[in-house]
Amino acid sequence: MNHLSLKTHISLFIMSFVTWALFVIIGLPDYYQSWSNNAKVIVCFIVTVAYVPLCSFLIRKMFPDKEYFKNSLWLALYLTVPLFIFDVIYIMGFLGEKDLLFVAKYWYLTFFYFSFWLQFPIIGLLMEKNEE
Repeated sequence: MNHLSLKTHISLFIMSFVTWALFVIIGLPDYYQSWSNNAKVIVCFIVTVAYVPLCSFLIRKMFPDKEYFKNSLWLALYLTVPLFIFDVIYIMGFLGEKDLLFVAKYWYLTFFYFSFWLQFPIIGLLMEKNEE
């Protein structure tokens, strides 16, 4: 099993930050709190569907080998853990939430902290199966 290069880790981290920043900008001024629940559900659906081809593209583009399942786990890691940390800093530091219970109030963010861990490995496995 090959290890990821420092360059790949840095690229993944930058990608995660840019992704998070775009979501913050789109959700201004209150990180989607003023949006209706229907709009939030629609956005969750659109992002989930959009990440099917995007995940495959990112795995092929960002990783040098064809260990798609392993690489899908790296992608899930970088698109969940750093984003959660950025969200904690932003929501608690700038939006004034008092504790980690914001995960319920901002359920549409919390959804992705978990869904990518299901979605991406399935895509990675399907990519490996298609390589056979």
